[in-house]
Amino acid sequence: MIRLTRKNTSLFGCSMPLEDSNISRELDGTFNEEYCKWFYANGKFVYTSFEELLNFLESHISNESWSSEQIRGYFETQLPKLNHWKQPET
Repeated sequence: MIRLTRKNTSLFGCSMPLEDSNISRELDGTFNEEYCKWFYANGKFVYTSFEELLNFLESHISNESWSSEQIRGYFETQLPKLNHWKQPET
């Protein structure tokens, strides 16, 4: 079931739709509704770098329809738009 009462309906780390079943939790068990349980778990980010996440996405999403290069290219342009990956303005 998708949470329709949330301010944000997609995640700040990867833009995946946020549903009740995939919301992350803090160490004390409270929900962290900004990230999914695969991106942020037990109060920590799972991926320590942008490159690490890109490598994971490339290896898990690429298929006959979407090559590794297409996946990487897509996420290299989309992920920097999300709050977690935005670079501070100089």
